[in-house]
Amino acid sequence: MQNCDVPDAVDFRIVHALQAAARAPWDVVGQVAGVSGPTAARRWERLRRDGLAWIVTYPGATFLNTQCTAFVEVQIHSGAIDLVATLARDGKVATIQRVAGDSDLLLTVMTSDLDTLGDWVQELAASPKVARTRTRVVMQVFGESERWRVSALGDEDESVLARYRARHRPMSHSPDDADLALIAHLALDGRRSAVDLAADSGLSAPTVRRRLESLVAERILSIRCEVAHVLGGWPVTANLWARVRPQALTHLMDALAEFPQIRVCCEVTGTANILMTVWLRRIGELPILESDLETVVPGFIVVDRAVTFDTPKRLGSLLDRSGRCTDFHPLELLTAESV
Repeated sequence: MQNCDVPDAVDFRIVHALQAAARAPWDVVGQVAGVSGPTAARRWERLRRDGLAWIVTYPGATFLNTQCTAFVEVQIHSGAIDLVATLARDGKVATIQRVAGDSDLLLTVMTSDLDTLGDWVQELAASPKVARTRTRVVMQVFGESERWRVSALGDEDESVLARYRARHRPMSHSPDDADLALIAHLALDGRRSAVDLAADSGLSAPTVRRRLESLVAERILSIRCEVAHVLGGWPVTANLWARVRPQALTHLMDALAEFPQIRVCCEVTGTANILMTVWLRRIGELPILESDLETVVPGFIVVDRAVTFDTPKRLGSLLDRSGRCTDFHPLELLTAESV
């Protein structure tokens, strides 16, 4: 475990501000956090250095719906735990969860098309370290965790920060080479300034700002403040497989805002056509959440569940057992070769 200062109320307000608007100016972040802009930046750098909070960039929900994403359950042979380290270095593997359930691992895999996904899964299944795989292809991404907050700021502060969030609009274009180069330069630090990005990309700073605004608004790119579980106060991760009638999917989408515990919600192939990843304060909240969902969404039936032991990789970020970020391995999906 890393040595780090204990986060205080100001740190939580800074994190909440960046969850609401990941690229808001430091003076605005400081304003809602109750400190100066330079102090907010300095505190953030400490949180980032200690792996407690960081800015991650990843493919947005609308873009993912034009590509191929899957959840792959993997049962591994005894003694093959080093497979996790290999998968963590794979750019097609966005997230790795070690789970308690029918399988040992639950992978989120992102590829450009079904053929690429099929080849990747076939190669994984052929490994002598793997006993069995089961793949569920994502048909729609309904909700992702950009809604989640550490709940340190009020509605008035959220309103101030809302001015620095791009308003979502339909996707009108696929990312071109200039977009992809910009995304690559942003990958290791989602708060890099437009001036810095312009110097690296060869674009002007106004062009960088315009392109980034478009990429985020059209949900091609997501930029989000992630937190370690030790900071978030939601130490339990679980995955729910559920069955919902097609007619009730709209009810489910409308209900997502009522359940901040739901980090990810997707429609997938298989008998259980919904997969959710949820964060909880304690394991005993899981049956309560299931019951509430069954009440709100007509015909919602939980088919299976798996509790997560730990998450070695989340959206390209490599994590330790406490959820702190220790390194980063970029995702391949938003690259010139894969688009």
